[in-house]
Amino acid sequence: MTDQIQSAPTRRGALALVVCAAASGRTIQKFVVLAQADGWDVWVIATPNARSAFIDLPLLEILTGHTVYSEGDALLPAFAAVVVVPATFNTLRKWAQGIKDTLALRLLDSWTLGGLPMLAFPRASAELAQEPDFQHSLARLRALGVTVVYDVERYPPNNDIPWPAVLETLAVLWCNRTDEPAAPDIAFKPGSDAIHP
Repeated sequence: MTDQIQSAPTRRGALALVVCAAASGRTIQKFVVLAQADGWDVWVIATPNARSAFIDLPLLEILTGHTVYSEGDALLPAFAAVVVVPATFNTLRKWAQGIKDTLALRLLDSWTLGGLPMLAFPRASAELAQEPDFQHSLARLRALGVTVVYDVERYPPNNDIPWPAVLETLAVLWCNRTDEPAAPDIAFKPGSDAIHP
C-alpha cells in the first residue's frame, strides 16, 4: 500500500458566518468543521433569536476559538468572505431594506457596501416563500452583488441544509472573486477577541 501525504488546507482568511433563527441553525457546527477543514478561520455572528434558541453556543466557541457575537460591541477581523446560513425571511427582508436593528444586520449592511464576497442560503417556509417581500428581497440582494442560493427543487426549504453544497458554493465564489476584501466600516470596541496586525 502506498502512503499518501495529505497537505494542510490553504489558509483562506477569516470567514464571517451569520446564523439566523431557523431549525438548521442547530447543526451549524457541521458547516464550521467543513469550512475549517477547507482553510477558513470561522467567526460566528448570530441573530439574537438564533443565539437564544437555535445554536450550541459553547460548542461553537470551542470549535472556532472565538466569541460568538450577537449584540453589543465586538472587535472583528477584516473578513475575506461572508456566509449567511440559514438566512431567514425576516433577516433577508431587513437586510434588503437596509434595516439595521441587530448587530448581524449592521454588519451585513456594511459588508454589502464594502464589496465582500457574500453568500446567502435562504430558509423559508412554503408560506413565507410566497410572500412578495421574499422574492423582492432575494432580487434586491442579488442586485447588490450577494450570491443567493435559493432552489426549492434541489434544496427544499423544509429539509436539512446540505452543508457540503454550501461549502462548494463558497469555494466557487471565492475562486471567482475580483476584488480584495474590504474591512468593515463599523467601529467596534475592543473585546476578548482583539485582532492585532
